[in-house]
Amino acid sequence: MKTDALNYALAAILSIVNEENELYLVVFHFCIFTTAELNYNTHDKELPAIFEAFKIWQHYLEDLAYPIDVVMDCKNLEYFSTTKVLT
Repeated sequence: MKTDALNYALAAILSIVNEENELYLVVFHFCIFTTAELNYNTHDKELPAIFEAFKIWQHYLEDLAYPIDVVMDCKNLEYFSTTKVLT
């Protein structure tokens, strides 16, 4: 039976890019979904993962002099970042 890690846990990485354009890991976060969260759709699992990462790493991210980029490999969250015309 094939299993998908997205169905059981979330993981997030906080990294920085130095002047030589090299990527360095700062901290890694991993947690297993609760029983209720296992029933969520894919996009409903990814958005809380981003929110939780910002909440946990708030002390790293506060008062930064440069913007924060969120990089993800899934198109399921595109509709959260687009403006919709409501009728």
